[in-house]
Amino acid sequence: MAPPPIQRLAAGVAATAILTDAWYIWHRQNLLAHLGQPIAAVMAAHAVTDGAVRWTDTRRFTWRIARLSGTASPATRAAIIAEVRQQPGIADAVWEAR
Repeated sequence: MAPPPIQRLAAGVAATAILTDAWYIWHRQNLLAHLGQPIAAVMAAHAVTDGAVRWTDTRRFTWRIARLSGTASPATRAAIIAEVRQQPGIADAVWEAR
């Protein structure tokens, strides 16, 4: 005897949610690694050795906004932000305190 339609629907929705969540996590890692490589080069070129970049906001949502941090003067920060904003795939860049 086949399960009722509501059980099949619930099982299908649950399976879809699990698969899409796993795909998102895998894809996000690759995307953020790809976006982060040129940023590391920009920070190193400006002698920011303790630089870091975050891609999530306070609610843990992932965006293509580079949230930069590290020890740098205001002029160096502005130069880094300007260069990072020109990288393909990055919507914006801001400097945040750690």
